Amino acid sequence: VYEQLCYFAEKAQAMERLSVIRDTLAEYHRPLTSSMRQRDFFLSTTSSHRRQSVSEQDQETKIIGLQKEKSELEKKLSDVRSRPIQHIRPQDTAAQLKSLGKRVSKREVQNMMWEVDEKLDGVIDWDEFHLNFERNIRDTSGLEPAKFYHMVQFLIYDHDNNGMVSIDETMNFLYARVGREQMETTITKLFGGDDGAPIKEVGHQGGEIDFARYWEVIVREQQRRFQDSDLGKIITEKKQRKKRTPT
Repeated sequence: VYEQLCYFAEKAQAMERLSVIRDTLAEYHRPLTSSMRQRDFFLSTTSSHRRQSVSEQDQETKIIGLQKEKSELEKKLSDVRSRPIQHIRPQDTAAQLKSLGKRVSKREVQNMMWEVDEKLDGVIDWDEFHLNFERNIRDTSGLEPAKFYHMVQFLIYDHDNNGMVSIDETMNFLYARVGREQMETTITKLFGGDDGAPIKEVGHQGGEIDFARYWEVIVREQQRRFQDSDLGKIITEKKQRKKRTPT
């Protein structure tokens, strides 16, 4: 995920176009079905044969053009990924959030970066990225700044990189990290309804959620952890005492 986020703003458009090209080329090279062969045989025995030949030449020209563009894009991505200095910039964080369907202000992006940017140099390097991740994994109070971490965690769960997190993907990751009991609790919170309602199987791989749903649930859960912590209980008690105190 760190490698994905480094210079993501520069890579995003190229990766999106590359995906389209690969799908188009795969369609061009898709094997002919029996009905398609029959159609082509019919066309070859009629006056349409000449038009078909022209169409095949045009398709071959398009394929060559797409293959050339594909090579150029792959080289561009390779050049970006092989830069000796790799780090995550504010525009990379903003671009990744946008690709997940979440639009944020410049100030919000700066705040997310600040959570991780220990050196205060405006970018996130590997050491800072790793430190933030480890802190949040171990956090039981809900006090650790975690918005950047929430985005990273979603990208980790999204193993097939389709912008959705499935139950299967999440289970595979959580089981190894937190064990069966906590895995089941987390799965229910993410994919079930509010207040522990049963899991809703929507989409493939046992059910899927998008980033908006993930963000809503995970932020609410972090707030609950803080309220259940010793500090959270103290603050809640002080607020309640203040309300009971006559003015």
